[in-house]
Amino acid sequence: MSFVGLALAYLRRRWGQALLSVVVGALGIAAVATAMVGFDALPRAARQAWGGVDLVVGSKGSALDLVLCCALHVADPRGLVSTKTAMAAVHSPMVRAAAPIALGDNVRGWRIVGTTPALLQIYHARFAQGGPWTGKLQAVAGAIAARTLGLKPGDTFVGAHGLAGDGELHEHFPYTVVGILQPTGSVLDRLVLTDIDTVRYVHVEQARIEKEERGSTDEDEGPARFPDAATAIVAAYRVPTAALLMQRRIDASDGLSAANPSLEIARLLGYARPVTVAVAAFGLLLAAIAAAGAAVGLLATMTARTKDLALLRVLGARRFDLATVALSEAAVIGAAALVLGGLLAVALLALARDALAERTGLLLQPEVGLFDAGMVIGGTVLVTLLAAAVPALRALHADIEELLQS
Repeated sequence: MSFVGLALAYLRRRWGQALLSVVVGALGIAAVATAMVGFDALPRAARQAWGGVDLVVGSKGSALDLVLCCALHVADPRGLVSTKTAMAAVHSPMVRAAAPIALGDNVRGWRIVGTTPALLQIYHARFAQGGPWTGKLQAVAGAIAARTLGLKPGDTFVGAHGLAGDGELHEHFPYTVVGILQPTGSVLDRLVLTDIDTVRYVHVEQARIEKEERGSTDEDEGPARFPDAATAIVAAYRVPTAALLMQRRIDASDGLSAANPSLEIARLLGYARPVTVAVAAFGLLLAAIAAAGAAVGLLATMTARTKDLALLRVLGARRFDLATVALSEAAVIGAAALVLGGLLAVALLALARDALAERTGLLLQPEVGLFDAGMVIGGTVLVTLLAAAVPALRALHADIEELLQS
């Protein structure tokens, strides 16, 4: 039997302790790998989600809220602006395209966004079926929304008040689907688009009907009081230098604030970085615990195998051969922990991807770079060597006479 085979035989004899070291080590590796890869993939997912939107203009308030609501579509609206005033504020030769958006309705939880065809230019959207709306109560569905809702050109649906999916239905105002968009990889895939005048019309008419029927209304009467109301204006720059001038100029105006999606998401991820560091530190702690457990286990087994080591030395084994047994046992534990930890990391990232896509629409696409893989593998090798160092050194310096006497 080879010395590596002998190490495997010893591991089988103490499989419980070896398994515990493998599991703890795998949890540490999974935590570190998930934190490294996930934190790197999240900014890419956010950039892909907001697509070509470089600027969001809305009512005064938090710039981050404005981005989350109107660029990523994961938060609720906070107020209305005048379309005429806001569009005038973003009018500039430096702006490639700008479009108003009006929020407030949904179809089975998928947002209905009132806008203009300029929004399709911002996202560089193309049609898979049909074409753009040409009148009121016509809708264009994003790729994911259309697939999930089972929509195709010619189908009809009824919107509901609010963004939560359980609001009062606008039964008197059915929409007709006139187009389906090709996938863009952005938040546009999860939206149902219609003409902005349709959203205003539905809200105004629904409020009128409710007042006639019961003397009151649950509808937001903003559109009636504010005929050109919009939730925000989204815009795409023609030149990068616009980012240095546009936001400052708009923030200085009365009643309007501007937000840069790239800047605000970077700031949000900066707030989340301590959490990522904490997860990675916890993973390193688990890896250290696993290494300590493996080292103690190896040292204990080497001590218990004094007679075995003595017999091997009598049979001609060198000191290095005895150290090879300890190194081989640690290597097997480290390799098993690395494989299991990698599988756990893949599973965790898959769960995070699905949960994030369902709740926010962000499409997490983890990419393992050579640097990240090298860090994880190199760290595992280093921890394995440290775990085997004491038992291996003890075996190297063991004298045959001491072994025989013990």
